[in-house]
Amino acid sequence: MEAEIVVIDNDASMRDLLTSCLKTQGWQVLSYPYAHMELATLEQHPPDLIILDFNLRDGGIGWAFLQILKMDDMTAKIPILITTTAFQLPSEVQDYLWTRYISVVHKPFDLSALLTLTQKTLTQARQSGTIFSSDRTLPILVVDDTEDLRDTLTTILRLEGYRFVTADNGLVALDTISFADYSLILLDLAMPVMNGYEFLSAYDRQLRPHIPVIILSAEVKIDFHILPTFVVDVLPKPFFVPRLLDLVSRYVQPV
Repeated sequence: MEAEIVVIDNDASMRDLLTSCLKTQGWQVLSYPYAHMELATLEQHPPDLIILDFNLRDGGIGWAFLQILKMDDMTAKIPILITTTAFQLPSEVQDYLWTRYISVVHKPFDLSALLTLTQKTLTQARQSGTIFSSDRTLPILVVDDTEDLRDTLTTILRLEGYRFVTADNGLVALDTISFADYSLILLDLAMPVMNGYEFLSAYDRQLRPHIPVIILSAEVKIDFHILPTFVVDVLPKPFFVPRLLDLVSRYVQPV
């Protein structure tokens, strides 16, 4: 079935580029600047996908419009892809997108990769009725090479009712997330084979919705500017258990 896609972007040249690109796949495309996009239009004729631009120079209009979409029963379930030139989105925006499994594509982007992600989003939306699983009871992936710490973490998580899977280095973790879904990753940085930084770099290159990551590290000097936007927090080792559980509860629900 031919998909209908709505592109909302204040940049006319970007609207034209995306429209031309998406139409090559046989999709019907309508594009609007924010000023010409009315919620009633989307309520009356809900598209199969909305590609929404987040331009922070526009005073957060994209973020405000997304909230309106998700608060309206008629539009809340429409799949969304976000495009943005921002290197890092505000924390409250990041938290919302992660909990809704809304993918973010950073400009400038590779058009073929964007088409692949668009097709994947449409396919999964047709199969499940949502973009990606928002099941907050999915397991937590614990990535740490120290067996004692893994045991401590998993004992705490088990007592709190969480499910979990463990990996002892970044390479194992990267392989693990390729064939299973998780709600959160707890990541050490200093590990053999593939360390935490290398894992984050490899994972960041994957054009897919990223699972939120909490870093647990004994490193004193961490360059926060090089961390991907899906890193939601960094906790020093030894970590304060109530703080860790508070963070975990934002992204995961006990079973």
